[in-house]
Amino acid sequence: MVDSTLLHRIYSFLKPYRFIMAVAMFCMLMVAFLSAGQAYMVKPLLDQIFFEQNHLFLHLLPLALILLFLVKGFFYFGYTYLLDKVGQSVVRDMRNRIYAHIQTLPIAYFYKTPTGELISRVISDVTLVQSSVSHAVVSVLKDFFQIIGLLGVIFYQNWKLAAMSMVFLPVAVIPIVLFGRIHRRLSINNQQTTAHVSNILHETIAGNRIVKAFCMEDYEVKRFSGIVQKLFRIFIKDTKVRSISHSLMELLGGIFVAFVIWYGGQEVLDGVSTPGTFFSFLTALVMIYEPIKGLSRVNSTIQQGVAASTRVFSILDEKATISDAPDARELAPLQSAIVFDKVSFTYDHKVDVIKELDLEVKAGEVLAIVGSSGGGKTTM
Repeated sequence: MVDSTLLHRIYSFLKPYRFIMAVAMFCMLMVAFLSAGQAYMVKPLLDQIFFEQNHLFLHLLPLALILLFLVKGFFYFGYTYLLDKVGQSVVRDMRNRIYAHIQTLPIAYFYKTPTGELISRVISDVTLVQSSVSHAVVSVLKDFFQIIGLLGVIFYQNWKLAAMSMVFLPVAVIPIVLFGRIHRRLSINNQQTTAHVSNILHETIAGNRIVKAFCMEDYEVKRFSGIVQKLFRIFIKDTKVRSISHSLMELLGGIFVAFVIWYGGQEVLDGVSTPGTFFSFLTALVMIYEPIKGLSRVNSTIQQGVAASTRVFSILDEKATISDAPDARELAPLQSAIVFDKVSFTYDHKVDVIKELDLEVKAGEVLAIVGSSGGGKTTM
């Protein structure tokens, strides 16, 4: 299950675009119901044209199909364009918010948080959130509406067979839930490892002179290969889970369709149902199976987005421990000197960097600060 607080925080970024989302949802709804209309048209195609040889239907049905696909294409363009626009807008807003918040955090935060991990969260994790919002969630909603529309068709065509078919739906949901938990766990490991890779790259490329000075090239190559191998194993495991999930859904679908063909075909042979009704029912059923499989496919993407959201919001939850006092005065330009009078500084009250420093730098003087790495030059 997804934490409702997390969903609410994601929604806060979507809220400014709720009108666009509403228009996109309407377009999505129309696409779903027009898909149901395609399935329903199989009945008059077979019964009226091929069996009753109705020439009027032969002339009207192709025109109706062309019109249906034209309208469906218009609404499809509408919802895909609008939802991608919303997704990219969320990415822009989220990155701006994170970057602005990072600038308010104290130096101690950067001291304990690797730079590569911060870069990974701003770039990779936010992109995963966008994929979850503008693609995966969209697919889930579209598939949901399409399932509702097609269910209406199959119940209208043969309610008894439709009711029996509903037994298979809960069975199809079970693997989606089970594999979803595995996907989320693997996604968290994947994002953490990717951040580690990014951090190693940043350290070794930015500090390449230090690596070469201490002849650590082979060590860094082995360290990088090890973390990349770990990332590879996570990807392979996720691919394995996704493949098993897809194969299982295919098997359940095959059993489902085989039962419908056997039972529905028997009704046609007994004269209880017409061939047009049966094939319209079967078409709608096959079309329902596709969005159910779609739910299984996008489940891993949604789980990745949820895991990425957790990592992104953990940055926004960091409190800025240093801020201006309510009565703070604007610092005037330097007039005489900068004076350090027994100044001390520690990181998180653990690491002593500066101890009782006495220093005076007069206006106009040039001061060079030298010392060993970690001696406190940057802090000073």
